[in-house]
Amino acid sequence: MSINSQKNQSYISDSRADLARRAAGSQRHSGGRTVLTWVLRFGALLAYGGYAWLLWTLWRGLEPHISDDLTVKIAGHAVGAHQVREKLFDSGLWLLVILPFVLYLEALVVGWPKAALRRILFERNASIRMDIANIVADQAQVLRIAGRLMTFGLSAAAGTWIHDQIARHTGVSIGLSALPYALQIGGYFFIYTFFDYWTHRLDHTTLFWPLHRYHHSTEDFCVITALRQHPAAFTPVFLINMPMAILGAPVDQMILINLIVTLIGLVIHSGIDSDFGFIGQYVIQSPVHHRLHHILDYKANGVGHYGLLPLWDRLFGTWKGDADQSLAIGVDEPYNQGFGFWKDIVRDYVDFGARLFRLVTGKPILPTPPAE
Repeated sequence: MSINSQKNQSYISDSRADLARRAAGSQRHSGGRTVLTWVLRFGALLAYGGYAWLLWTLWRGLEPHISDDLTVKIAGHAVGAHQVREKLFDSGLWLLVILPFVLYLEALVVGWPKAALRRILFERNASIRMDIANIVADQAQVLRIAGRLMTFGLSAAAGTWIHDQIARHTGVSIGLSALPYALQIGGYFFIYTFFDYWTHRLDHTTLFWPLHRYHHSTEDFCVITALRQHPAAFTPVFLINMPMAILGAPVDQMILINLIVTLIGLVIHSGIDSDFGFIGQYVIQSPVHHRLHHILDYKANGVGHYGLLPLWDRLFGTWKGDADQSLAIGVDEPYNQGFGFWKDIVRDYVDFGARLFRLVTGKPILPTPPAE
């Protein structure tokens, strides 16, 4: 073997050895980064646990000092509120506990660079600003919150009255009270998803689309997108809560189920690029399936995926298959993405009123996105 050939062989051997050393070092560094990542994630989980415990401790300390009945004077008129502690607890539970938990969960899955929390804090685009504005408005507009609670109470009261009338005239008390508590929650949740499916399909019809369109106007999934709801969207209140009350669902269980639904809603509007496997196919809708529901070219292809429980879409022919987080979402109508959202709320409400008037007077109304 020539001297040059020996040198080449020696160089190749040295290069391979150097590459092997670099690979080993890279694996060690990668392993170190992996360990550090999990340490940070575990630390964040502990921090969230401490945060939840602190909130609970503060609440237990403050609760005895909060009056359950509150009366204030506005423009010389006395305005009263009842069950103040319960309403504060329910409102604070999702805002201070459930929402931070889902933001943490998403960051854990997709990583900090893609996390909604990082974008909310440091990279707010117009769509995210509109989502934030909706949360602020929802928390600040006390009268609208009170209106929601009264509407919920009205629908629940009407449903309970019907339930009692059926029991009195037939001797049959409809309900799941004979089952263990966990099975009651599971059963009522299953029933809830059935009514939710048909309510959602109703929201996509010609008449109700202007109110639901407001939610679909988002151009970017960001967890809190789930909270972008038109204040005049009333169909779920009456077409879900009233039937549930007729079927004997206690108010405390309905509140729990609504919190569970809120949690699922936050998750499916996240940036988690997963179809949840079998669960996403039949049990709980996944973020990518819900993104397909928000698809931009809805007028051409329809949306599908109306149900929190995908089983209903499969049974009623609205299952659209799989998708991913790269799909463009939104609506064709122009929206003031950002803090000028109130103009959109007024326009959509007027649009709904105009369609309702034309329907009542027997005139044709504008076409809507296909329901299938």
